[in-house]
Amino acid sequence: MSESMFLWRRNSKFLAAHPREEGWMVYEFTSDAARKMYLHYLLDCLRDRHPDALKRRTALSFVEEDALRKSFKKSQASSEGTTKDAVNEMDSFGWRGSVELVWNGHDIHCWMFSLVMAHGCADVYLVATKSSPSFQDFLLVLDQYGQARHKGEKREIFVVNGENIPVAASSWDDVVLPAGMAKDIRTNVQAFFHTPERYRQLGIPHRRGFVFAGPPGCGKTLTLKTLAYHTPAKFITVLGKSDVVDDIISYALHLAEKYTPAVVLLEDLDRLVHAEGISLSYFLNMLDGLKALNGVLLIATCNEPDKLDPALIHRPSRFDRVWRFELPRYEQRLTLLHKRGGAFFSESALQEAARRSEGFSMAYVQEIVVSALLECAHDEIVPDDDCLFRSLDTLSVQRKSASKPGEPIDGRESVGFCQSNNGHQ
Repeated sequence: MSESMFLWRRNSKFLAAHPREEGWMVYEFTSDAARKMYLHYLLDCLRDRHPDALKRRTALSFVEEDALRKSFKKSQASSEGTTKDAVNEMDSFGWRGSVELVWNGHDIHCWMFSLVMAHGCADVYLVATKSSPSFQDFLLVLDQYGQARHKGEKREIFVVNGENIPVAASSWDDVVLPAGMAKDIRTNVQAFFHTPERYRQLGIPHRRGFVFAGPPGCGKTLTLKTLAYHTPAKFITVLGKSDVVDDIISYALHLAEKYTPAVVLLEDLDRLVHAEGISLSYFLNMLDGLKALNGVLLIATCNEPDKLDPALIHRPSRFDRVWRFELPRYEQRLTLLHKRGGAFFSESALQEAARRSEGFSMAYVQEIVVSALLECAHDEIVPDDDCLFRSLDTLSVQRKSASKPGEPIDGRESVGFCQSNNGHQ
């Protein structure tokens, strides 16, 4: 059965149950519009705020993989005075089926189903009501619930092969990159998630691939964490462990398709594709595949893009945009030193430290201030410029001894997502 025929039959069935002659008004919403109105939180909103409004339900809730661990916690958006024990039911991120409620004395019937299409799945929401003002009033309540839930929601990155990574509050002001680079990244990510209809109008799959390339400690991980905090999408990652196999990456892509809008993060792609359990040809087929992964943004990081197979980054359908995170220039180093140590050290000292830290990564530039302040804390002394210079000298020697002969000194950094979110780049 064709997609259009299936949709026509579903709509016809709903319309037949809600004839216009009896005063029913029927509306259809795409998944994007429904999410903006928080219709995917309909069941939880009724449960937590207005349980008496629910009259009939044949819908099933969608829950996260770790929902069982949270099942004993009350919904983040629930309020005092709830007449139903919210602890008895797990929080959901969506539903499928039919829900009937009464709002301000008027019936509102909702039906959600998924339409399997050639390039993925599309969720369709049908709503029937006899009172548009009542429906609009209920949407205001739903909007308040959705905003409250998102405001109190703990952001985290779902890890396929490890513990989930909490994402602490962060600001784009803390991301020190060359002029315009952070804005360019933000604009591309926002445009991807805010314009799905444009992709459909142009007849192209709603998916993209970005690469963050450059030496360790130059802002890739901090940029990803800041994106994760500010982007209303599911973030899924695969840690670059030695036991990574094809099935783990396949599962990550499967989850992303299931939980769209979603971002899949592949850190250290240059090491990942050379892991013993990874087949490059299978990996490339997963990226191309029969499934278009609509609504999925793929972001990979790599330290040495020159070592990547050309098939990975020279085919737009896989990764169509590359940003290079180079070792910071003097202006960037001085900006970061100001942010971290401006309240403790003189302007002339910060400028000298910026000049003398040529070749330092952003992580090492920040460590100049952190080490100086730790010395002051341990010795119970007031921070002064000499502390800053001693820290700079110590780190310069440390970096030279840690580097390999013939390699540029770039400041070593472990897998970024395994680090604490302490602001290091």
